[in-house]
Amino acid sequence: MLFGNVNQLELVPYIKPEFHQWIRSAIELGSHMPTGKYDIGDEGVFVVLADATTEPQSERNAEIHKNYIDIQILLKGEETIGYSNHLDEEWLKLDSLENDVAFFKDTEYEQFVNLREGDFAVFYPNQVHRPLCATNSPGPVLKAIVKVPAQLAAV
Repeated sequence: MLFGNVNQLELVPYIKPEFHQWIRSAIELGSHMPTGKYDIGDEGVFVVLADATTEPQSERNAEIHKNYIDIQILLKGEETIGYSNHLDEEWLKLDSLENDVAFFKDTEYEQFVNLREGDFAVFYPNQVHRPLCATNSPGPVLKAIVKVPAQLAAV
């Protein structure tokens, strides 16, 4: 998991420059487009603009992806995201998932980070994450979720 803020992308120079552009494109779309799915230039990269409501952690599922990297950008509101680098061996062995997602109720060694407007978190394939947890109490958020095919992020 990588954590940063869209207003200080220079603090994450170790990610591929394309990540900066995908983040900027998602923010631009989020400033004037309705919720929905949008292609953002590179082959297979898209962003989902979503209105959602955070929920208590106990009501949220953790998830993983196999083929896509998630760049979750909080455009409005506040949210807590859980994450863990511990994944059961049976899930690690799988090459693909239906709709590239698997959900879990429980995960081991979970940590949490609070996101405010402009913060983002990057999750690579097989990294467990639990988005849309309420920080203090449930509330509305606007998010941009950039989906990057994993092969595009290879160094």
